[in-house]
Amino acid sequence: MAKRGVVNKIQKRDEEIRPVRWRKYPHLFLIVCEDANTEPYYFEQFRRAIPENTIYLRTVGTGRSSQGVVEQASVEKNKLCLESNKNVDEIWVVFDKDDADLIPANAGRFIYAFTHAEKEKILIAYSNEAFELWLLLHFATAEPSKPLLRHDINLLLEGAIKKHPAYTNFIYQHGNANVIDAVFKTGNEQKAIERAEKLLKENPRPPIEANPSTTVHLLVKRLRELIEFYSYIPEG
Repeated sequence: MAKRGVVNKIQKRDEEIRPVRWRKYPHLFLIVCEDANTEPYYFEQFRRAIPENTIYLRTVGTGRSSQGVVEQASVEKNKLCLESNKNVDEIWVVFDKDDADLIPANAGRFIYAFTHAEKEKILIAYSNEAFELWLLLHFATAEPSKPLLRHDINLLLEGAIKKHPAYTNFIYQHGNANVIDAVFKTGNEQKAIERAEKLLKENPRPPIEANPSTTVHLLVKRLRELIEFYSYIPEG
């Protein structure tokens, strides 16, 4: 899903408007994505649900490979630590398998991304074959025994969105964030989580072989858990 060679600084928008008062934030959450546009835009939508002065969410789009995303995550963590003078509580990376199983060099980078992330205590939300699989799971189940190519996923996703009366003319375009708006308005996040969990259970192979599979739901569940925690107001 990545658009190569571009680091998208979406997370800088708030700081450019006004300085961040770091002391107000008890939890710093960093997400570094392979894609430079769509994936960061997806996670930016969670800001709407975050209670004020609780979770500082920073998303970074890189346009780099799986290995590059993990390496960039270390860089972004250090930047955020320096800016805030605080530790970053959670660091997640989001990347796809893409063609890693077809090209030996890419396969090596994909596998290295997991080992390097574990060493750096970085959590991974990967997708095999593509991030759009996670979006598709908001509408339909994927069979673990039937590998899905990116093209097939995109067509299925477009068809699922078109079934909604407000999106009958929807056309999926790679890199266009309007697909995220459509998924949030018409998809079912809880069903997507359940379907992703089922895929992982029924397709226990290594990530590079497990098509279709995704762990993006783990990141989404974590965000929802934190939002719920900081939204809780004790009675009395």
